[in-house]
Formats: sequence, structure tokens, C-alpha cells
Amino acid sequence: MRNSLTASAAAAVVAPVGNKTWSQVSGASTHTEMSVTEDSVPRAAQISINDLLEHGAHMRSGQKVLMIAYLDGLYGGDNLVDRQAIHWIQRAAEERGAKVEMLWVDEPARENEWKFPDIVRAAMDRNDLVINHTFDLTIEEILAFRQYIEQERKMPVVRNFATTASLLCTKWAQTPQELVSEIRYQASIKIKTGVKWELTDPNGTHLEGMILPSRIPSVRYGTRREEGGSYLPWPEWVVPPIALGETSGIFIFDRMLSWWSRYIGISPYFAAPVTLTIQDNRILKIEGGEEADAIRRYLAALHDRLGEGTYAFDTLHFGVHPQAHVAPQQCPSVLYRRLIEHSDSHNLHVHVGSPKANAEYPYWPHITGDIRHATFRMGEHMVYENGHLTALDDPAVLAIAARYPGRPGLKPEPFQG
Repeated sequence: MRNSLTASAAAAVVAPVGNKTWSQVSGASTHTEMSVTEDSVPRAAQISINDLLEHGAHMRSGQKVLMIAYLDGLYGGDNLVDRQAIHWIQRAAEERGAKVEMLWVDEPARENEWKFPDIVRAAMDRNDLVINHTFDLTIEEILAFRQYIEQERKMPVVRNFATTASLLCTKWAQTPQELVSEIRYQASIKIKTGVKWELTDPNGTHLEGMILPSRIPSVRYGTRREEGGSYLPWPEWVVPPIALGETSGIFIFDRMLSWWSRYIGISPYFAAPVTLTIQDNRILKIEGGEEADAIRRYLAALHDRLGEGTYAFDTLHFGVHPQAHVAPQQCPSVLYRRLIEHSDSHNLHVHVGSPKANAEYPYWPHITGDIRHATFRMGEHMVYENGHLTALDDPAVLAIAARYPGRPGLKPEPFQG
């Protein structure tokens, strides 16, 4: 008898293991009898996969579902993935009644020539829902991919960040999507246009400015993820981008999102902090060690392609996941661990430059500066206090956390390093 991965939000999930069974009720495991083999699906992974399909993808029986993975990720490439995770997720989707097409793509990334491959576009044309397991194929950076999803098809695309069996077993992946989504919503509805804001942290960051209306019509402040477009990250990760005006001061950071750090030529974790001097929403100086030198050179090259927007400083947002950290043995890839940590509820980031894509360079340079111990006030509302996201204390968030006993919640689980 094979392992069942089928889940119901309201009922117990019984997963045959060998010739015996164990049960999960609301995600908390209660053993009846225990007998496992090397082919058994760990309880932790079942909880995560059920959450991905139920609350991340909102999957329905009969849907035509495309799953995308890049082949290089099996052999040390940046598109981290493993066969076991893909097989588990595919089987679970099929057991829910989905018609699954699995697409493996061999499309090595080339700097400044990133692709939305024709084979992927054609496969998306014939499906209703996409689960994307790739690091390189992103709507944030690749304009053609974003336009297809948001304008041509307006189809739901789930970006699954937990792309390996070990990541599916982490506390990060087992945290209820419903809970993290509520944290995001409660943090977002406090963003008010026209109010003054101030940001500080112990490393010397001190910025002040004004909150402006969202620059993305489909992603207004205070909207739930499903209301703001077709992009559905799982696990959930950041609030909508906050548009900044009248911004001046100093921003000091020691890490960045890893999609771009690899092309800048630096680790996403810095040996020496980088200091940005900001005046009237413009980056005037970039100071520090080797990382600062590399960022300066990279922005100068982008300026040749994209113009003055390269040095605009006009966007800030932050992570919402209280468990977004994994240990090296759970994920050896430094690039991928930093990607996960970017969504942590302690992690606030700015965009280092804000150039718009154009016909000659159809990519969005989404270069970030990340800090971990911020105090961030908007008007009278304290968003962060010494690195603590106050939305975690909201009564609506606490109520949802209480519905998931036995699952990771608002208190960070011990780091398994």
C-alpha cells in the first residue's frame, strides 16, 4: 500500500505507511501504530505538502497543474531541488484529483540574458495552475514572465520555496500558511499613506521620510495575497512594497537577497557592512569594504543600461514569517538559506536602486539591503521594535495560531544548527 498524501482542512489525514497507518489531525500527529520503510513520507513533509496544496495553491480536483523544475538544481546548480520532493508533491496533487504535468527544464542562467523559456510558456498555455520550484525563473526579475502571468493569462502561479525533501521537513515549511498570511495582512493594513516614518537600528541606520501611495496598482497596501494578483509564494514571505518619499539619512546593511548577489560577485552575507548615504530619495554614496566596491561597480554598469533610476532609493518592505530560518544541514546552499531568511519576520529590507526595465534590458534589478534589528515607526504606529514585528501580537493573528496546536507558530522554534 502506498503512502497517501491527501489532506482535508477539516478532517483527519490518514497516511498508510507500509501496511499500517498513522494519523494527523489539524496537522498534529497522533500515532496509532508506527511502521515505516525507506519509502515512507515523513509526517513533517506530509504536513507541509498538505499546506502547500490546500492553503498555498488552493488546489481543486480536476485542475490542470503544471509543475516546473530546472534540471541543474539536481546537480549543484542554483535551482535547488531534489527528485524526492517533486515526487511527493506530484503524487499528493494527483491524489487530490489534479491532472499534473511535470516539466523539467535545462536552461542554464546567463547574466543579462535571463529567459522565460518557450517550452515553459507553451506548457503554461495548456494548464490552469503552476507550481514553480525554480530559483532563476522569477516574476520579480524577468519582465516577460511577469507580463505573461499578470496580463496575458492572469493565472495563479505558486512559487514553492521548499524545493527539497529536507526543506519540506523544516519548521519553516510546517508553519501554517493561513497564519503567515494573516501576519502579512495585519502588517499591511497598518501602512498608511501621507504619514511620516522613521527607521533606526543598532548598526547606525537612521532614515526618515514620508509614506507614498503604492506604485503597483494591483498590489495595494492592506490587500491579501490572492486579491493582489496571480503570484502566490509558499511559504508566504513579504508585505507589499512600501513607496517612500522625502527620504534622507543613512542605511547600513550586512546582507542582501541572493538572486543578485551572485551576479554582483559577493556573498549574500558580508564581511564588512555597507553604508548608503541617502538624500531626497537618491543614493549619494556607497561606502564599506569589498562588498561596497562591488555594489558600486555593478550599479554603475546598470546605470549605463537603465539610467538615473539606478540610484533611486524609494522602496522598503519586510518579511512576515516567524520561522524563516533553516540550518546548514537542512540546506547546505548559502544562496538558498539567505533567500529563506529574507522572509523572516525580523528581516526588513530596502531596494538598493529602483530602475525600471526597458525594451533593451527587460529585467528588474531587485537588489536589496537587509537588516535584522530595526525599529520602524509609521506615524504613531510602531511596525518594528528592536527587530520585533508588532503584527505578531495582533489578536487576529493570535486567534489563528491557536487553531493550529502542535504546529510551529509565532514563537521562533529553536535553530537546528
